Amino acid sequence: MKRPVLITLLIVGFIGLYGCNQAAATAPIVESPVPPTATVTETVIPPTPTAEPVIPCNIVFDSDRDGNHEIYSMSPDGSNQVNLTNNSSDDQDPVWSKDGTFIAFISDRESADGGGRFLYIMKADGSEVTQVSHQADSNFPDWSPLGTQIAYNSNGDLYLLNVADGTEVNLTNSPEQDEQPKFSPDGQRIAWLKDDGGIRQIYVMDLDGSNAAKVTNGGDVKDLEWTIDGRLFTHWEQPEGICFNCVVSPDGKDVIDGGGKGTIQQFLPFWTANGDRVELGSGDIKGTGHEDIFLVGEIYPDMFNYLTNDSGNNRNPDTAALCGPYYGANPSDSQEQAAQPTEAVQPAQKFIIGYTGSINPMQQKDFDVACSELNVECVHGENLTALADQGVDAIVNASNRWDVMGSYPAIHDISSRGIPLFMLNAESEEPGVYNLSAENDIFSSTLKWMFKNLNGQGEVVYYNFGNGEYIQNIVDAALSEFPGITAVKKEADYNNNPFSGDAVENLIASDPNLGAIWSSDPSNDLFWGVINQSNSHMVLTVVPSRKDTLIGWKNKLDNGSSFKGIAYIHPGGTAYEGIYVAYYYLSGLKFNPDKLTGNGHNTLHYAVPEITKENVPEWLNKFDSFRVGDNEEFLLAPMDPEQIKNEWFLP
Repeated sequence: MKRPVLITLLIVGFIGLYGCNQAAATAPIVESPVPPTATVTETVIPPTPTAEPVIPCNIVFDSDRDGNHEIYSMSPDGSNQVNLTNNSSDDQDPVWSKDGTFIAFISDRESADGGGRFLYIMKADGSEVTQVSHQADSNFPDWSPLGTQIAYNSNGDLYLLNVADGTEVNLTNSPEQDEQPKFSPDGQRIAWLKDDGGIRQIYVMDLDGSNAAKVTNGGDVKDLEWTIDGRLFTHWEQPEGICFNCVVSPDGKDVIDGGGKGTIQQFLPFWTANGDRVELGSGDIKGTGHEDIFLVGEIYPDMFNYLTNDSGNNRNPDTAALCGPYYGANPSDSQEQAAQPTEAVQPAQKFIIGYTGSINPMQQKDFDVACSELNVECVHGENLTALADQGVDAIVNASNRWDVMGSYPAIHDISSRGIPLFMLNAESEEPGVYNLSAENDIFSSTLKWMFKNLNGQGEVVYYNFGNGEYIQNIVDAALSEFPGITAVKKEADYNNNPFSGDAVENLIASDPNLGAIWSSDPSNDLFWGVINQSNSHMVLTVVPSRKDTLIGWKNKLDNGSSFKGIAYIHPGGTAYEGIYVAYYYLSGLKFNPDKLTGNGHNTLHYAVPEITKENVPEWLNKFDSFRVGDNEEFLLAPMDPEQIKNEWFLP
């Protein structure tokens, strides 16, 4: 998935606004694409591959270093650069299938349709090139999450190609210029750029072209990409000046500044061979007159690590959506282990388990692995009601606390139908719902740890992001046990960062009695602001469980800092565990009542690691045992089937 690079801005020094380029998080391939029985211009139709999805973040890109545009691939560190097309015509705009087995690209090579830019696919090694479309002047291909469709634009319209049989549908068929189609992470919608009165705006629509809706309003949009959490990243001349590197919700209601170099990895990550999360970009940022592909991150001495360095223009880098450490720092070992069912798995009974929600690639992979191991039929649904209407036996919902509140009518309806519902990473008290979450426990434990370390006396400032009742109830319950604590609530929302700049330092300086700062959303800025040596005094706070913050904490302690904080490693395998829990429950196993916690006594208890001043050094040696989440926070790897059974169910 590629975004045009704003080279002019880069040359004049606006270095933070380069065009990062990484496949948006999408659901993994369920079945690798099978090329159609359409006109084959160079070789036979490729067979369906049987290899496992690519784990290394190998990069495909186009380059004119050989005098014409060719498609190249390279390893994530820039080595092993190989010309895949090696053709006298121009081959450009490559994009991986999500499992890394095929590459779609645009070429003007001779074909049965004559000259012109048509859509082709080839295997990852450049073999078995196949023309799959017959619309001339094609551009901007994008592969669907399931690998069965490719969207692209031709002559001002958007087309959707079914890879298996070569049939195509014109999705827009309008007089306006439509371009750059992008599949949403769940594969249910397409976002694209439409000419709107002389400027380009972002629109979204359903896969059949219906329900088109405008996302941006005013100010020209340069490009777009779906973020890993289902929002849209774009270089946009935002009319209110909020941002240029913008992140906007698909309904257009929420717009935030995506930041510059080093921050875009939060939305469009790239994983190095060592499991570090950085950014992938391209452009002429050195002023050499030619474009290069590079990585950006604090792990590099000069922030930039150039992967290409030749006289050609190297553009449009792309990686497969399934690459990266989905199973921790050593994904191949963990994946091999996960693929071996234990004696706890006895898939004799057949059930249909539905799953839905905001699913990131790591969760999708977990769903796929668990369903495959159990040999159960798992179906993805657009929402809870749609799955219930299909008559599934149980539903697993990748959720969050906002979804629990907004989806209450649907949750109540599922419960009333007698369909067991398993919520991931969120907690509902509705009867018939079981939660795989540690959020309530972690929030409550963090607050009580602070109050105890203040000896039950003192002043505390807390931030309830979104002003949710769920969080407020947790805070109030903890305060009720410590009547000597005075708590002051501060405004906090997701559109403004209350911890940026000197805000934390000023807050601490304004109140010499302040003993702790708590936030419902752990913030890197809050942590670094608290441990700033220029502060008038040191307060307690929550530490995000990231590599940089934990190392920074250890360094401060080594230098004599008195800072005391607390961090927790959150569950990271709830999707895998959720499928197994649903299966065991449907099979007749009973939950161990001692393992059910929460206000509704329906939340499965997780033993989450607690990191404090006393044990932070030992945790620095355990990084390899954790997964890495969307915000670079360490997460627990999923329990294996035997552990799941023994941990939560009666013998």
